[in-house]
Amino acid sequence: MNKTCLAIIVALSLFPSTLYAAPIAEVIADMAAKCWVFPEKMDYQKARAVFEVTYNAEGDLTEVIAVEYQPVREAGKIFALSAQQALLDCASKSDVKSRTIRVVMSYTAPRSGDALIMKKR
Repeated sequence: MNKTCLAIIVALSLFPSTLYAAPIAEVIADMAAKCWVFPEKMDYQKARAVFEVTYNAEGDLTEVIAVEYQPVREAGKIFALSAQQALLDCASKSDVKSRTIRVVMSYTAPRSGDALIMKKR
């Protein structure tokens, strides 16, 4: 392999790419899920909240913006607030530096007799 090709490969490996956005979002969602306290008396089978989470150059969480939530009623808003609090409590420090990541927090109600199922996208 010639030196130019090797230099390009090394340079590309040093810079984060959008290819890594999904796994980073999943890691952040997993961090938040560890201390997520679900709202009491949830009256829905599925819920979803999407956030833009921004980290500064030191990897500190600086901003959490709710982009959308479902269901689009009070129950969805309460769900989104609980997910936002989990992000603030358990994902406030990250290896992510100077980036905004789109994080999806989801819930699917367990079927009768089944264990809790959580999806993170």
